[in-house]
Amino acid sequence: MKNQISRLLIVGGFLLCFVAGAAFHSIPGLTVAAAQEKRDAMADVARARDLLKEARNLLASAPGEFGGHRDKAIKKVDEALGEANEALATRAHENH
Repeated sequence: MKNQISRLLIVGGFLLCFVAGAAFHSIPGLTVAAAQEKRDAMADVARARDLLKEARNLLASAPGEFGGHRDKAIKKVDEALGEANEALATRAHENH
């Protein structure tokens, strides 16, 4: 009888641990790996944004008009900067 109760408690304990572990991993944003992946992705986009800023400064400081293409390029870089900033803001507010 004691042996059966011990087995039942052990099996119940394992089952409880399994269910709790599965529930924990199914909740977005709670795993260490997911948090690290989010930080890495945000760092990549932030770095791309910084490079876009640098590219914009180089375009703006280049002498000459380049037939209007430099100004068009600056406009497109500004659009890309806006999208990168939106991406970072969106990702910062996500739950995963």
